[in-house]
Amino acid sequence: MTGARVLVVDDNRDMARGIAMLLEDAGLGARVAHSAKAALDLLEEQPFDLLLSDVRMPAMSGAALLDEVHARWPATKVVLITAYGTIDAAVAAMRAGASDYLTKPFDNGALLAVVRRVLGGAEGDDRAGVAAVVGQLAAGSAGDGLLSALERGLEVLVSAAGADDGEIFLCEPETGDPLLCVWTGPHGDALRERTRFTRGLGFPGIVAAAGEPLCVRGGLARDPRYLRRPVVEAGVRSLVAAPLRDGHGVVGTMQVMSRRDDFPVERVLDLLQRAAVPLANAVRAELGALRQSVDTQCAKTDDWGHKAREILESLRDAAGAQSGSLAFLDPASGRLATVVSTGPTSLICGRAESGDWAGCLAASARGFVASPGRRDWPAPCRQGLPRRLVSPCCLPLVAEGRLQGLAVLDLGREGAHSGRLVSLLSMAHQVAVWRQATTAAPPAAPADGARVSGGASPPELELRCFGPFTILRRGQRVPGESFTRSKALTLLKLLARRPGAPLHRDVLMEHLWPEVDPRQGANRLHGVVHDLRAVIEPDRGKRGWAYVRNQGEDYYLDADGKIEVDVVRFRALAGARPRGDPSALVAHLEQLVALYRGDLFEDEPFAEWCVADRDALRDTYVDALVTLAGLYASRERAEQRLSCLRKALVASPFREDLLRELLEALARRGRSGEALALYGEYQRRLEAELGDAPSSELRALRARLLATNARERTSS
Repeated sequence: MTGARVLVVDDNRDMARGIAMLLEDAGLGARVAHSAKAALDLLEEQPFDLLLSDVRMPAMSGAALLDEVHARWPATKVVLITAYGTIDAAVAAMRAGASDYLTKPFDNGALLAVVRRVLGGAEGDDRAGVAAVVGQLAAGSAGDGLLSALERGLEVLVSAAGADDGEIFLCEPETGDPLLCVWTGPHGDALRERTRFTRGLGFPGIVAAAGEPLCVRGGLARDPRYLRRPVVEAGVRSLVAAPLRDGHGVVGTMQVMSRRDDFPVERVLDLLQRAAVPLANAVRAELGALRQSVDTQCAKTDDWGHKAREILESLRDAAGAQSGSLAFLDPASGRLATVVSTGPTSLICGRAESGDWAGCLAASARGFVASPGRRDWPAPCRQGLPRRLVSPCCLPLVAEGRLQGLAVLDLGREGAHSGRLVSLLSMAHQVAVWRQATTAAPPAAPADGARVSGGASPPELELRCFGPFTILRRGQRVPGESFTRSKALTLLKLLARRPGAPLHRDVLMEHLWPEVDPRQGANRLHGVVHDLRAVIEPDRGKRGWAYVRNQGEDYYLDADGKIEVDVVRFRALAGARPRGDPSALVAHLEQLVALYRGDLFEDEPFAEWCVADRDALRDTYVDALVTLAGLYASRERAEQRLSCLRKALVASPFREDLLRELLEALARRGRSGEALALYGEYQRRLEAELGDAPSSELRALRARLLATNARERTSS
């Protein structure tokens, strides 16, 4: 691959320049073009081995450029980059001659992997076969529901990979934990033995948290990260796991398994990564449709007593349940208030009715489904759920870490299907969003720390800068397609980074169009500001700008208007920690970390203008998690402490002090196997990304963990 010539085509100059720099660091020759016409002119001058092109560009799209290059320079391979990674786009690109495609946002490793694969010819003659598989997935996704589509897609993948078994996990909306959704193959009983993984643990949890694939060829039994002994005992030797990822993030994971030691993991991983986009889009579309159905119901009336029954009927129909109950918390006391049921009596357990949330899965934002018979029910539920239930499904109504209520459904003698749980939880989550936005003052927190909130009506305009940039108007998302100019979103991000701080016109032009003549840049800026105001300003006809304001050539986002920006709230909380009262500090830090949905402007991975702020905010978040973990330790809240340490390591993966603290905490709770799995993942990542090895202190800790694990196995 070294020395190959690559042409990067993107009208976003920051993006194009960032990709080119990455390719040059990898030993490639890279040139940049900011339009399809400029790319064709460069191709006339010199040959290129690979063309990386954005799909959405003015005048001539990336798809049209692909056709032109394919006709005139057939030896030049083309990879398309798009933020709109739909099934149709993926299939069309492959069939039109593209060697591969990427969806934004992507990380550096994913881009380089695609470039290496294409330039190395790894896909070669397999491209048509892969395109056919992707086409089958596209055709199968138009079936009768999400589970059916995923089952058909999984069967196609298992067959194409020559594997024995396959499974797909989807991530729970609030916790991100992967839940087993569909599976196929002769070892289904072994796969179903464990249907949930904590984010960061086990292959599904590791892949979901890191967004990176995992492969094992032979010797799966020797890998401490794989936490499913029945599958290994059934003879499975090799495994390939890949994230289900689209332009908005990871929605789940998929695994295919084989009893062969010589399973072709590289070829299979290539297949899974290409299939991930259509499958992830099918998941995102279906869950979005379910949330939209909740929006329709919740918007009909402000009377929660009336709409509660309609919501419960929708949940019952979606689950195929016999009966159910739905309860909302009173926003003043935090106790159950409104309760509706479809059967003769309430299915809400006595502990929830009394406000005793200790050990409750709903209070920790986790849903569950249980098989008929009380033996398999979680211990707290065996003590509290009514005996008339046959097979309960409990759905917490949680939004942003705050419990708003819960629904309990009875799935009857046929028992539970864990695959339905993510769909039901997505609906429940959307109910909680509406409940939180339309109820009154926040009540006290339940005993185990789950927070209950109401809050006033949603703000006129809300900007969420953590994670992918999101605009909400009165609680409803404003889609990016509302803007006719893509730079309008970038301008809003620049202003939202520090609301109230003015940015001069020249600074904005340098960020938006660094190589454009100042006069031309000023005209473009005027048009972009107009487009931005046309979408977000409430009084556009009166030209009374409430949000995007200017004084001469200085532009700023009015921080005093009716607008909420999560970064502003985050910085305010970080600078005002309460002193003295540990309980107040815990509540304060829980609010702080709940705001952090991901790195600042996660959808701008190459934007240099936000790097310093992004790093500083991430450090603040990690510091808050570490402090919170210490407070949880002093209050004997072990699981919450472990969760904080895991989140801190995801944000700062090479902090050895955090890893040591987490490993020691796991060992003290008799979970040395999990600790060893985390150590192995850290070691592999450290070697792969930094070319380094764990310290002698950490290696000594691993030796102690191995001895402890041997004793635990002997005693069990």
